[in-house]
Amino acid sequence: MSLPRKALPVLAILPLILSGCNLLLAPFMMFAQEPTRKVPAEFPHLAGRKVCLIVWTEMDTLFEYPLVQLEVSEHVQYAMQSNVKKASFVSSREVVDLQRRELDWDRQHPGTIGRRFAADYTLLIEITRYSTRDPESPHLYRGHISANLKVYDTAHPDAPPTYRGTIDTLFPPDSPGEWGADDNSIRRATMEQFGRDVAGKFYDRQVKDK
Repeated sequence: MSLPRKALPVLAILPLILSGCNLLLAPFMMFAQEPTRKVPAEFPHLAGRKVCLIVWTEMDTLFEYPLVQLEVSEHVQYAMQSNVKKASFVSSREVVDLQRRELDWDRQHPGTIGRRFAADYTLLIEITRYSTRDPESPHLYRGHISANLKVYDTAHPDAPPTYRGTIDTLFPPDSPGEWGADDNSIRRATMEQFGRDVAGKFYDRQVKDK
């Protein structure tokens, strides 16, 4: 049986279409096969536990960004909920309300505060730097958040931290900054990355092997 004439041109270009598909797929295959390595959790014991996140920052930062404690806590909590298996969290707003209500909260032991919320662990995030522009390049926007991390076991509220770590997040990570960006978009992107960086301390993950 002979094929209709209209089908002949399609058959003629079919090998080209297929080869084109292969060419389009080639980059994907290359990226999919990029080598990765496993980075183990620095502190894997938050999985399946209730965690109280407390954000501390300098008064100057709090004056410029009154909601920074709530914003940072929410971004960190979101990243951890997505990656730390079966971890649950005290409401960020409840913790911030306590900080507003009890002005001497930072004189209390973090483990004691977590215990008041029936948490198993308290994660204290001490922000040491929170900025959206480099002082030497005020026209370029680049988010920078640095922090100390301390985990306290609320079963031992007077004990020292069971874990200590540091975070230094830059956004954009691989450029000196963005020209013409706005403060809010840079802050949001930097806090999103900061949240992922913090969460990465508490679960095993795969990263690109550079």
